[in-house]
Amino acid sequence: MTDFDLSAVDAQDEGELVIRHPKTLQPTGWIWTFYGPGHPITVDLSNRVAQAALKRAAARRQAQVNGKKWKEDEESLDQLRAENVDNIVTRTKGFTPIKLDGQLIEYSADAARQLLLDRKKGWLLEQITDYLKDEANFIQPSATS
Repeated sequence: MTDFDLSAVDAQDEGELVIRHPKTLQPTGWIWTFYGPGHPITVDLSNRVAQAALKRAAARRQAQVNGKKWKEDEESLDQLRAENVDNIVTRTKGFTPIKLDGQLIEYSADAARQLLLDRKKGWLLEQITDYLKDEANFIQPSATS
């Protein structure tokens, strides 16, 4: 039998991302905290997204069974981006205060949304998206590797 305890690699309820400068990749000291994959907020978000997809699929199947043409709802790129940002904001617990044009910005859902929707800060959205996509970011390094 091994001494390895499987719970040692469970995803944590929270994880911190240190934002890096987009050009130099040096840590900026700005930290965003996110809810992990097993946190109730993330699970609820995942369930809502899955339910919406299931409803769309059921409506498509029903239309096909009834011999009707199915036309997907067209979603603009801006709508898709806003939906993705809203999902990220839902998973965001907070961020450390940061200056923007000399003004102090403290965490709020609206502040996070505005920062992530700012096209001049696409690098920020990319860093956060990459971080959230990788569940390993929420797993603590084991004391026994």
